[in-house]
Amino acid sequence: MGIISNEIIAEIRERTDIVQIIGEHVRLIPSGHNYKALCPLHKEKTPSFNVVADKQIYHCFGCGKGGDVFSFLMELEHMSFPEAVKYLAARAGIELPTERDPDFEKKSEVYDVLERAARFYEKNLLDASAGESARAYLRRRKLSSETVKKFRMGLALEAWDALVLKMGRNQDELRLLERAGLIKPRNTGSGFYDVFRNRLMIPIIDNHGRVAGFGGRVMVADEEPKYLNSPESEAFNKRKLLFNFREALPTIRRLNSAIVVEGYLDTISLVQHGIANVVATLGTAITSDQIHMLARNCETVYFCYDADAAGQRATLRAISLQKDTSINARVICFADPKDDPDSFVCREGADNFKKLLDKAVDIYTFLIESNTRGLKPPFEIQVKEKLIQEFKELIPAIHSSIARSEVIKNISKLLDVEPLTLEKEFAGREAPRVNEIQKKRNLVSPVLNAAVQRQEWVIKHLLEYPDELERVRALLSPDDFTDPRLKKLFEAISFQQQAASGALKPAEILAALDEPELISRLSELITTLEDRPPEPFMECVRGLLKTRLENEMKSLQSQIREVEKKGDDRQLALLSMEQIEIKRKIDLLY
Repeated sequence: MGIISNEIIAEIRERTDIVQIIGEHVRLIPSGHNYKALCPLHKEKTPSFNVVADKQIYHCFGCGKGGDVFSFLMELEHMSFPEAVKYLAARAGIELPTERDPDFEKKSEVYDVLERAARFYEKNLLDASAGESARAYLRRRKLSSETVKKFRMGLALEAWDALVLKMGRNQDELRLLERAGLIKPRNTGSGFYDVFRNRLMIPIIDNHGRVAGFGGRVMVADEEPKYLNSPESEAFNKRKLLFNFREALPTIRRLNSAIVVEGYLDTISLVQHGIANVVATLGTAITSDQIHMLARNCETVYFCYDADAAGQRATLRAISLQKDTSINARVICFADPKDDPDSFVCREGADNFKKLLDKAVDIYTFLIESNTRGLKPPFEIQVKEKLIQEFKELIPAIHSSIARSEVIKNISKLLDVEPLTLEKEFAGREAPRVNEIQKKRNLVSPVLNAAVQRQEWVIKHLLEYPDELERVRALLSPDDFTDPRLKKLFEAISFQQQAASGALKPAEILAALDEPELISRLSELITTLEDRPPEPFMECVRGLLKTRLENEMKSLQSQIREVEKKGDDRQLALLSMEQIEIKRKIDLLY
């Protein structure tokens, strides 16, 4: 990618809808003319992330980060600026000057080889001879050819070097296959072998629709491991991806809920039966990043793991992570311990599976039942004490006072212990909670005095009416801004607006700043433009001018006292005339 002019950057920004881009990562909720969401850049429970559509910027009052659509992709997707420009230009249909970008090409070639491998596996599955046993396996799993095609399922052949021979024609291609996690060097030190062999191959698609890795499932009972995932690579991070997330996202947002299962085939089977808001973890227990991905896009998450012991442990793990989010977590339980989502929906159908959603228990009920499974009341004192100690880990994690009260009532009935006694027991472990979001917000935007508020309103006026810059500059200087950041912003706005003949937009001013503190302060001001008074300009200017003149008056008074002590009548007369002139200017302000 060659050197990109400011004009092209501005055109890309103009033709890009920041609401659409950010909305692909979080569930945006309309709030007046703007949008709110749980911040995708840090973990939070209450929405403090704002998107201002007409100004094409975002700002989070929780972490203080803000910027335009380019900085959003750079923050969230860890793109470089050239990568963000290239990505948005392609979406907007804007052709960029061509010049090699080695870093971008290096990353792109990994995605390219993963895509070519996916096609190779798909072709193997369709092969009349080589793919027959895999197709028979899929028929036994009751998966239609349409579903197999939709999920781009394929087959890794049983040979040790099928992919090596097909795609590793030279050393460069072999090293690329190794970088993508598709082959490994032989222990003998000579040659490579395929990572995936004799497995049903399921591509894992990232949020941009690219093949990021694979999940390979055995087709023969008792073979281990049941699932083999791609190793970590430049493209594949199993902690930050969810299987089927991209396809499920529109339905997750529409239904305001998501179903989390353990296996890829569980997901595929549910989707085939018309249940589209389902995702799966990537062969490991759910991670904090995955929980927050879901929390940013829906309010209710159903955990639907296998009914066996491993599935129960996975459920407990998920519950332990969800407490730091705003989601309403519920657990789907199967009556038959041998059941899993796939077996249940194939046997009972989609309608009966949906009934399980209605019967899903809240996490607190599930935890109580899990801790007391196999125990029959009345409980002995030692058992009660043991259970109370276990519940002490649960109660502090319940942020809602109503939910906490209800859980204590349920435990009270179960153990036959007075609620007040339990409350005292549990209170001993609770630490006073601090509203971290408000704490951070106060660091970013402290309580403002009148002078700083006036300075803010002047900056906001310039952001709304850039053509009035000259009028403002005729009345105020940078020194009238006592807040250091606002002073720098006034200087930056003045410089950039003059260079662009007053045509710059807020997002362009924001993009030209280098200091994170200034970017955060300006994005905050843009986000809160609606909070300014209807006609603040002259009132604020008068206030700032009065402050400057009063400070000058105080300085003169101090000088006059010194001159009086010296008895210098001539200097005293000159200072007195200045004092009268300043007083006249102050009177003229009102």
